[in-house]
Amino acid sequence: MDFRLELQKLSSQVTERKGFITNEEMTKQSLIIPFLQRLGYDVFNPLEVRPEYVSDFGAKKGEKVDYAIFKNGIPIIFIEAKAVTEKLDKHSAQLSRYFNATPEVKIAILTNGVEYKFFTDLNQDNIMDDQPFFSFHMENMSSVDMESIESFTREQFDAEGLVKYAEELVYMSNLNSNLKELFRNPSDEFLRFLIKDFSNSRITSNVLERFRPIVKKAISNTLLEIISEGLSPRDVVAATAEDAVAPESSQAEAGARGAIITTEDELKSYEIVKEALTTAGRDVSALHYKDTTGYFTIYNRVITKWMLRINLDGSNKYVVTRLSVEDCAKLAQLYEVEAAPKSLGESRIRIQSVDDLLLLEELLVVCFDGVK
Repeated sequence: MDFRLELQKLSSQVTERKGFITNEEMTKQSLIIPFLQRLGYDVFNPLEVRPEYVSDFGAKKGEKVDYAIFKNGIPIIFIEAKAVTEKLDKHSAQLSRYFNATPEVKIAILTNGVEYKFFTDLNQDNIMDDQPFFSFHMENMSSVDMESIESFTREQFDAEGLVKYAEELVYMSNLNSNLKELFRNPSDEFLRFLIKDFSNSRITSNVLERFRPIVKKAISNTLLEIISEGLSPRDVVAATAEDAVAPESSQAEAGARGAIITTEDELKSYEIVKEALTTAGRDVSALHYKDTTGYFTIYNRVITKWMLRINLDGSNKYVVTRLSVEDCAKLAQLYEVEAAPKSLGESRIRIQSVDDLLLLEELLVVCFDGVK
């Protein structure tokens, strides 16, 4: 069964069961263990999942974390479980003691079977952060939540990649919140910055109030134009959904573009990449693709090890790689290469059609070798 469908099924089960659960042990058996099974871990195999794992901290001996998940004999995830009736706010300190005592572990999870909070050590090595980098509610999961959860499955888990992913999630969450608030309620400083170059009159409070609705409308229209040009609508739809003031037909078109529909050209791009790598003698058994509203992503084994992000929508077609602009330009001499606008150190190749990938075989192999 598809991973997301399994999560949706588990979500329904959580809703059905939680009212009959009265203690921590029932929470573990009825809610948490099924979640670990959905992630692909064998909860009955002590080589993978060990309940009541001893993690001594300083002078404290015999400290036990509820579950430790192992990979190749090394603990990779600690899970502290609480009863479904308990709030999680006051229990992170206990989990941090276990985490801080075990440098190999980079992910710690605090849960009551309904709410899950994920922690790591972004602020200081081997010291668990006070705030989670990711959290979700089993009864209210978004598609973005499900995508993030999939990164913690047995098949895709990659500790180093997940720490970087955690950092991105924290930065993106903060930036998204700030941008949403700024776009919905432009501050006076932001308004002054925007209108200072074309307003000859002194910018008084009356001038600011006159321009405020104009600026909000301009922001919404600009973001909708960005969507229409094919530049990662996933990053801007949420910020404009409530305040969009474009005509109704434009909003409908933007909504249609936001739907995830894997096209024939996107599937063809995957086959071209797979064929090029096979011809070059590379093992493509773990090569996969994932379609989102922003990109068609091709990755090896885990999504955090993506090799290409492809956009084939409309007239603005391009391929994003992890290569520097200089290295990419050497391998794609027939094409326009530029810095990817959203990430440092990444490059973007402008193409005319999916068939252009046939002329980029050497680049495809280099991109694959860089993340395998």
